[in-house]
Amino acid sequence: MNLSTRVALTVALFASCTFAGGPETRLVPNQPAEGRFVKTAQGFMVPYEQPIPGSNVVIEMLPVPGGTVTIQPPPPFQHFDDFGKPVAKDQPAGTEQTVSFGPFWVGKYEITMEQYLPYRQLYYVQKKDESKGVNQANSPTDIDAVTGPTDIYDPRYNFEYSDAPDSPVPTVSQFAARQYTKYLSLLTGQTYRLPLRSEWQHACRAGSGTRYCYGDDVERLGEFAVYLENTSDDALTLRVGTKKPNAWGLHDVHGNVAELVIEDTAVTGLREGHVACGGDRDSAAEDCTAESMVRTTVEWWDDDPEFPRSSWWMTSEESRTTGFRIIAPLAPMTEAQKHAYWDADSEQLAEDVQSRLEDGRGSLGRITPHTPTTRTVKQP
Repeated sequence: MNLSTRVALTVALFASCTFAGGPETRLVPNQPAEGRFVKTAQGFMVPYEQPIPGSNVVIEMLPVPGGTVTIQPPPPFQHFDDFGKPVAKDQPAGTEQTVSFGPFWVGKYEITMEQYLPYRQLYYVQKKDESKGVNQANSPTDIDAVTGPTDIYDPRYNFEYSDAPDSPVPTVSQFAARQYTKYLSLLTGQTYRLPLRSEWQHACRAGSGTRYCYGDDVERLGEFAVYLENTSDDALTLRVGTKKPNAWGLHDVHGNVAELVIEDTAVTGLREGHVACGGDRDSAAEDCTAESMVRTTVEWWDDDPEFPRSSWWMTSEESRTTGFRIIAPLAPMTEAQKHAYWDADSEQLAEDVQSRLEDGRGSLGRITPHTPTTRTVKQP
């Protein structure tokens, strides 16, 4: 067999590879002549589009190389008593941690209102299925079961800054963001999850070691971020992609909305206390760095009139400028990792989810997978 025949056979074999029943378009055998790519042992990772079955919506995903990041400890978790009052409690000082991880694809933008809508509509789909006795599940922790979120209490309040299809979706809890990635994974045959904080920080900096993705000059932040200094009161609606991207093509890694992540040191943890990174439209420049982060507290549900509080929606002013973006790891996730990254990450939260489901507030069902498809993005 001559060289050209072997090359042609290799390309044909690579092209016939499948993922969960569909053709693999995110990896190519030959180095692209232009555009972004990441070289791996399996091939060259390239940008792709993920259609959401049953809609006209796609999510753009960009390749990011693996790396090693030193992350600082998150701020102390604020404890509250049974009446919602802060309780002073000594906590051990955290230490910085060096974390290594493999390559992954990450959303070019924060998840938008139109990209989140199919998951919001899952509640009605599952309620209809339940009445027909189909697609039922016994537990939210079933590997192929997803909870559907209830309607929000006050859409005008929750979505005041997000009344456009390309607005980043706000006020979702970290649990809801986890369930969204589970829903998207089961629906499409791909694997999606929230980024770990180390992965988010790595993607934000785009290979730099500076405070911001472009360097340390705070005077340039307005080129890359919607934040306190360039947000006017008469322009409340946020949109994705209105500022320059970082060197790896990611928009809004500073400001716009703070982005929920999973703590590297706490895959399991508390009902509240989850971390959001990068600052938001109301943050000062010093709070929009690659290392900036805030923790959710019980106060982020202050205006929730129900008990237990919603597992899917938050109600505070801070939550109205909090969203998320997703990643697709190159390495497959184990069953244990799927549970850790998709489902409720504390016993209390799991109990609250179950309680709300039993009361009919929320829905639960199995996802019917579609034929997996992704589309390679034509790069300039």
